[in-house]
Amino acid sequence: MIYKIHTIAISLFFLIVFSGFAIAHFAETKPTTPAEEIEQTRELHTIMRLLLQNIHTVNEGVYTENYDLIIHGAQKINDHPPLADESRELIRSVLGDRMSVFGSFDNTVHGHADSLVAAAEAKEMDRVLRHYRIVQQGCVNCHSAFKDEIRSVRLNPDKN
Repeated sequence: MIYKIHTIAISLFFLIVFSGFAIAHFAETKPTTPAEEIEQTRELHTIMRLLLQNIHTVNEGVYTENYDLIIHGAQKINDHPPLADESRELIRSVLGDRMSVFGSFDNTVHGHADSLVAAAEAKEMDRVLRHYRIVQQGCVNCHSAFKDEIRSVRLNPDKN
């Protein structure tokens, strides 16, 4: 009988110790949300998906006249993670001398996203809409000019 009590006591002791280690481990590791996992990859197509989500957020804010949503989406457009070095080099190698055109589209989108935030903070829907159209058009212009070419090289790097 005494051996059973010792065995149970020792087993409980180790169970409590290992449970404590497990709890400490899980408390230290912060789970990531799918959006955080996406942001950490930083590949070109992933960044574009994040930007699309941000555009959808702004769009919802415009349609519901929710200025906080507009602000959030527009700020996220400017705060997207930087491209991974491989993606940046891919774009440079594909575009070459046209990199300045890509940069001008990028500057237009980011500059007007800042203006979009300011307009939403001022709750001026006319200004919001004006800057939102420019942001959208900047995205469309860049995609029209470069998307197919970059996608082709990205998906088939050996053919180019």
